[in-house]
Amino acid sequence: MNSNSYKGYADDSLVVSVDEASKLVEKLNVIFIDTRNYWKYAKGHIPGAYNLELYAFHWVDTSRDGIEAYAKEMQMLFRSLGIEKQKQVILYQNNSGYDAARGVWLLNFFGQKNARLLDGGSNLWKRMKLPLSKKDPLTPKQSQFVAKPDPSVVVSLDFLASSVRNKSVNLIDARNQGEFSGVYHRALKTGHIPGAMNVEWKVALRRDGTLKNAEQLRKLYSGISEEGQTVTYCQSGYRAAHSWLVLKLLGYKDVRNYLGSWYEWGNSSHTPTSLD
Repeated sequence: MNSNSYKGYADDSLVVSVDEASKLVEKLNVIFIDTRNYWKYAKGHIPGAYNLELYAFHWVDTSRDGIEAYAKEMQMLFRSLGIEKQKQVILYQNNSGYDAARGVWLLNFFGQKNARLLDGGSNLWKRMKLPLSKKDPLTPKQSQFVAKPDPSVVVSLDFLASSVRNKSVNLIDARNQGEFSGVYHRALKTGHIPGAMNVEWKVALRRDGTLKNAEQLRKLYSGISEEGQTVTYCQSGYRAAHSWLVLKLLGYKDVRNYLGSWYEWGNSSHTPTSLD
């Protein structure tokens, strides 16, 4: 446990405390993004924050053409928010949840490595009685951000299928137990990817919606070796992005999110499942 870092994380570069973030509001080199839906955003948000409801942007096609199409879509969105590589981007929602984590992962995936999740989100911001705004900020100047997919943080269906056959990857299923076991039917197939360990994403949160500290998180993932490659997945890659972020906080070096997740895997005619 690193006592000099935030909550003892081995790598705290993907997270920011409310105390630190409050000092960055309206800084020219910092962009705040509220990932909630607009109606929650309109009731009160961090001053100057832009709204981008990230849950609206699903993607399940992890073929080469699919990823290229997704990159073009997200490039357009990030440009519209004025995102540039030299700026820091802080993403938040009500708590330290998976929409904001998805945003951090997405920016990392497309080449913006200075993205952070606001630990505790707007709920903790309110509890600390920090200022809120109900005004939409001025439209930002469009940037020239270029989305260049980073293969080190994602896996495709084909790559994962090969890794599963060769048993060369650590797999974490971030869904709930009902989805993992096949009780809930959310695709043509049920069950989970063979060899996966079930660690539901939300066990990483405290009751107040903030992230647990490094010692607590490490116990949750004690069954996953830090050696080799670890892949996280869920239903659509959002909860998996949260688990990806948590593992990065713990110092796991080679962690990747299976973007297509069960929507793609469970609807493919060529993929094995635990119930085969």
